[in-house]
Amino acid sequence: MDGKGSASIEFIPVLMEDEENLLDGVLAAPFSYVSTEGPVWRTAAMRRRIIEDERKSHVLVRQESQVIGAVSWSAGQTPGYFRLILTSSSDEAWSPGTADEAVRAALSMLLRAAEVKRVELLVATYNEVLLKYLTEYSGFIVEGVLRDRFFIDGEFWPGIMCRADLTTFVQRGERVPESRAELLSSLRKKTLEDLTAAHDGTSWSA
Repeated sequence: MDGKGSASIEFIPVLMEDEENLLDGVLAAPFSYVSTEGPVWRTAAMRRRIIEDERKSHVLVRQESQVIGAVSWSAGQTPGYFRLILTSSSDEAWSPGTADEAVRAALSMLLRAAEVKRVELLVATYNEVLLKYLTEYSGFIVEGVLRDRFFIDGEFWPGIMCRADLTTFVQRGERVPESRAELLSSLRKKTLEDLTAAHDGTSWSA
């Protein structure tokens, strides 16, 4: 796997029943070296609880018509705190570049819809794809190591705790395009004109 992403990658927010069914298939994959939660066996009931949890949001990752995983985020108890989770249903399809595109797509949606102070990502040290992503791409700051956090193939592995550098994900210059700024300026002008006309002493007459 190379470090580049693919132009054929699509990111689909999970909003409708069809997308929920696709997400269920992703969550049903029992074993992955790329998923940030490690090898997890989820029953149908467990998957349904994840999908129906209103505190969680999900974005499907589709490459060349095949869904290869999802990126999810969930809000914590502390205001502005979120946890990021990457789930793979096709490990061979993921590269550091694919991970970068997927994480950026998810955080772009999150940052536009919520007031965010902190986003955490926990990565196992056996996860070569995401370790390369962390070292080859800017965006996350390593804050510490959790010993014996993951278990796979008969061994315990440390976990790398990271937080997102939100300044690298927020596109502040694109929030108000020039055309929108012109529309807002015209709207303010019209508002002043309408309010002036409404209070000139004539519009109040019967």
